[in-house]
Amino acid sequence: MSIMQYIPYVLLFMVATMLIYGWGLWRSIRRKQDLSNLLSSKAISKIKRELKKNEKMSRKDLELAIKNITASQPFSRERICVTDTKQFLDSLLPYMIRQHIIIEQKENHKIYYSLRK
Repeated sequence: MSIMQYIPYVLLFMVATMLIYGWGLWRSIRRKQDLSNLLSSKAISKIKRELKKNEKMSRKDLELAIKNITASQPFSRERICVTDTKQFLDSLLPYMIRQHIIIEQKENHKIYYSLRK
């Protein structure tokens, strides 16, 4: 057997190694954004569940609902959690209103949120 017969196998191994390394590098770069997106989606589903139970809720009620939400990816030790509920809701509620998930209502000089029907 000559060495020339093994060159395609070595090249295939090199290409496979490059692809696996590149995928791992890409995943590590996007990890924080993925965790943030996962946390937001968990909070949105929690808010929707609470609004289904209670029909309408104030901002303080929503803050209590998402107080201890955490998110992590499978097979990863990294976790992200909500530390400042007011700031988190400041970014989440306008997004949910723009996406027509919830509506904002004023009653007796108070603002309430409810699910869009």
